[in-house]
Amino acid sequence: MSRPAERYAELLDEIVRRFDLTHDFGRKKAYEAAIDFAREQLTSDPHCNDFLKAAAKRLGFAAISFDTLESRVKLPKNAWLDIWISDEDDEVALTGTREGLQYLIDLLTQLKESRDPEEHIHLDRAILPLTDNSANLVLFKEEEAWFTGGDGDEEQDHYPEREIDPSSIYAIQFIHYPPDDLPLTAQRLYRVLKVEQADSLTNVKEFVEGVEARYYRFTFVADNDERFSYSFHLDDPAVNYFTHREILSLAMKSI
Repeated sequence: MSRPAERYAELLDEIVRRFDLTHDFGRKKAYEAAIDFAREQLTSDPHCNDFLKAAAKRLGFAAISFDTLESRVKLPKNAWLDIWISDEDDEVALTGTREGLQYLIDLLTQLKESRDPEEHIHLDRAILPLTDNSANLVLFKEEEAWFTGGDGDEEQDHYPEREIDPSSIYAIQFIHYPPDDLPLTAQRLYRVLKVEQADSLTNVKEFVEGVEARYYRFTFVADNDERFSYSFHLDDPAVNYFTHREILSLAMKSI
């Protein structure tokens, strides 16, 4: 085990010992505590997103990441960059001061070393170091398979089957990004009005590992006060499910 991985394990041991990890509700609260710790203590740590990934894998949730690369690399004085795109010659020109080019090198080095597949860099026009006339610049890192079309060798994360009775689900919550076509907000609780076996996979949030038998259609009221029916997989770590007892327990703890 590498030194950073050992440190993550020690931090997680300290964070999760306050929670009962034998059920989903306790694991949800532990994961939220790990996210809060990372936000408060690790945003300047180059391994911050590795910690978040380790916490997600340990507790059985979808990993989130913080867009922190720019905050880890200090912007030096006199750092300027300009991205010029020619419409006629299909040509892109990158111009920078010595300090600007070094800043870009440092950012790319951080991106190269990051083990978070969601990590990327945004540099916006008119926000230092880019000039007012520059094009926006977004930088990503991908495996060779992204370019060649191969399958890649990365092992897929496996998420365990949840032990939950669909009929007992009282509320749902989205840990990361809700479906784009629904007026929903991440981290907000939504009261479930009806749960039924999904008879078709339309209006569905797809889950890569999911088998059709574990898709259920949920009816709930969204942010715009309209009623929606949408199918989610019971084992999707990006969706939290709460029973009525868990909601009451949460309410009592907040008093």
